[in-house]
Amino acid sequence: MSLLEPEEEQSNDTTFDPASKIRLFETQQREDESGSSYLKKFILVAVVAIMVVAGAIYFMQPGIGSAVKPPKEVEDSVYEYMRSKEHRSVHEITFYNCDGWYWVKILAESHSTESVDDPSNQYRLRVDRNGDAVTNIQTLPRPEKENDLPCK
Repeated sequence: MSLLEPEEEQSNDTTFDPASKIRLFETQQREDESGSSYLKKFILVAVVAIMVVAGAIYFMQPGIGSAVKPPKEVEDSVYEYMRSKEHRSVHEITFYNCDGWYWVKILAESHSTESVDDPSNQYRLRVDRNGDAVTNIQTLPRPEKENDLPCK
C-alpha cells in the first residue's frame, strides 16, 4: 500500500481546495490593478514631460531687446528703404525685437573717402510691424555711444 499512497497524494495536489480558488482570483485582481497602475504612471510621466518641453519653448522665446531674424518681408522692406530713402546699400544689419516693432542697427557700405567706422555709415531704424507685415519705417537719430541700446 505504500506504493498507492504517493498516487493518492498526487491526485489530491491537482484538486483545488476552496482557499486556492480565492487566491487565484486575488492574483488576477492584482494583475488587473498593476496594468492600470502602470498606465497611471505613464500618463503622469507624459504630462510632466509635456510641461517641461512647453516651459523650455516658452523660456527660449526672444525677449525684448534680443537680436532676432525677422521675416523675409520685413528684411526686404528695410533693404528697399535704405536703397530708396537713404540712397545707401547695407553692409551689416541687425534686428532687435521690441514690443510691437523692430529696432534695426545698420552699417552701410562706405563711400570711397570714408572709413567704415565713420558715423555717417551707421543708421538706426524703427520698423513698426503688424504680424509679418511692415506698417512704417523711420530713421532714428544716431544716439551717443553709451545710449546706443536696442528698444530705446
